[in-house]
Order: sequence, then C-alpha cells, then structure tokens
Amino acid sequence: MKENESQQKQLQNQLRTAQKMEAIGRLAGGVAHDFNNLLTVIKGHGDLMLDRLEPNGALYESARQIEKASDRAAALTRQLLAFSRMQVLQPKILNLNSLVSEMFSILKRLVREDIAFTFRSGESLARVKADPGQIEQVIMNLTVNAADAMPAGGSLTIETHNFSADKTFLREPVAARSGRICTANR
Repeated sequence: MKENESQQKQLQNQLRTAQKMEAIGRLAGGVAHDFNNLLTVIKGHGDLMLDRLEPNGALYESARQIEKASDRAAALTRQLLAFSRMQVLQPKILNLNSLVSEMFSILKRLVREDIAFTFRSGESLARVKADPGQIEQVIMNLTVNAADAMPAGGSLTIETHNFSADKTFLREPVAARSGRICTANR
C-alpha cells in the first residue's frame, strides 16, 4: 500500500512540474512574441538611420550598435519562441555554402571595419538537414562573438568543409557517431 501511495505522490509531483514548465513555456512565448514586435520597430529605425548617416559620421557607429543589439535580441527572441514551441522547427536539406553566401552581406554589417572578414566555401560540400533559421542564428552568433573577441581588429574567416569523424575525434566527450559530418567553422 505504501509503495502505491509513494508512486502516486511521485506522479503527482511530476504532473505539477510538467504543468509549471508548460506555463513557463507559454509565458516565454507570449513575451517573445510581444518583444519581437517591438524589435521590428527598433530594427527598422536603426536601418533607416544607417541609410541616412554618413559612414564616417559621429552617429553612424551608434546606429550600428543599435542594429547589432536588435539582431542579438531577435536571436534571443527566436530561442525563446523555439523553447516555448511556438516556433516550429522546420528542418530542410540545406547547402551551407549557399546559406552562408546569402547571409554574408548581413554578416559583414555585424563586423567592424578593422576586421578582415572572408568566407571560404568548401568544395563538394555535403548537404545537411537542419532548420535554416537555427543555422543562421548559430552563424550570426559565432560571427558576432568572434568579432567581439577581437577589440584591436584582426581577421575572421568563415569556412565550410566536409569533416569525417575518426576514432580520435570520438574519444573526446561529444555526442557524435563515426562517419561524415558537415561542419561550419569560424
């Protein structure tokens, strides 16, 4: 009898925890949706400012910082929406070279002028199955973080290539299996 009561209490606790997590997800999704609406206005005004300001002007760098911050906030919003399951992930077969090439002009705007920024596309690159928005977010975050890590300027290269996971690689603590793996490096 006591064992059944104990199991019932444990199940009730699990149910309460699941209900709390669901409520947190709904709250996060609602906040993210409202925040995304505000970000659209901020980003739009930042873009207008950048278009109207001289690149060497006093306010141009401030406008770039507004744009960079709104891009980062939009990425966080997408993460919250994915967490709340209000944004359905839509994995597709992707060509990373095409995806990065299409993003390159946007990425260049995230990188300061004192950083040499290049993209080297891998030949015969294997296609990957992933959500394009999530991959774009990862590439954007890597680019911004790499640029932030170079306060004195430097060189930043995004390079794609095929990668084969060998036994040495698999000894490292990563969740991977042997075989061909397509990667995007910074």
